[in-house]
Amino acid sequence: MNRSSIINLLPRFHLFSELNEDQLAFVAKETQAFSAARGDILFNRGDTAHGLFMLVSGQVKLAVNSSQGTEKVIGIISPRESFGEAIIFLDQAFFPIYAQATMDSHLLLVPKQVIFSLLERDTTVSRKMLAGLSMRNRQLVQDIESVALLTCTQRLIGYLLQISSGATGSSHVTLPASKTTIASLLNLTPETLSRTMLKLQQQGLIEVHGKEITITDIAGLREYGCNF
Repeated sequence: MNRSSIINLLPRFHLFSELNEDQLAFVAKETQAFSAARGDILFNRGDTAHGLFMLVSGQVKLAVNSSQGTEKVIGIISPRESFGEAIIFLDQAFFPIYAQATMDSHLLLVPKQVIFSLLERDTTVSRKMLAGLSMRNRQLVQDIESVALLTCTQRLIGYLLQISSGATGSSHVTLPASKTTIASLLNLTPETLSRTMLKLQQQGLIEVHGKEITITDIAGLREYGCNF
C-alpha cells in the first residue's frame, strides 16, 4: 500500500478525522500497512507496545489467557476501530493482552513516536484520543458491572440490543464472531449461552439460525430483561 492510499484511509478513523493534509502526510510517512491471515497473532501479552493499531478490514480479537489456559475475550475490533492506544503512554509499555486476527485482515500501524509528535502539534488529536480512551474505560466499567450485577440472560439481551443499533420493532443481526467468542466476551460458558438463547427463542423473542439472529420483538426483549 502506497502513502497516497494510507493518507486516504487515515481520515476514516475518528482519531485522525480532522487532520489537515500536511498532518495526514506527516502521519502517513511513518505508518506501516500490513496484512494478517486468520489466526495470526498481532502481538502477545508481554510484547513491547510500539504503536497504535488501526483495523482497515477484517476482524481482530483482544483476549487474555488465564494460568489454567482459559481464554477471556476482552474485545472484538471491527473495521475503522483502533486498539493499543492506552498502553503506549505507560513508561513500561508492555501489552497486558494478546491480539489475534479472527478473519483475514488489513491493518495500519502508527509508531508511538509519531503519535507523541502529533499530540504536541495538534490539540484536536489530544481531545479525540482522550475521548476514545474515556469511551474504552466506560466500556470496561460497564463490562465489570455486567459480570457483577447482571444475570446471564440480561447480559445476552444487553448485547443483542447493543448490536441491533437501536432498531425498533424487529431487527436482524449477525453475530460478529463465533458463539464461543461471544460467550467469552459476555463471561459465559458456551453451554450457558446456548441455553440462554434457547430460552429467549422459546419466549418468542428471537429466532436463531447459526450466527444469524432475528429479534422479533425488541421492546419485548428489553422488557423481558428487566424482569430478571
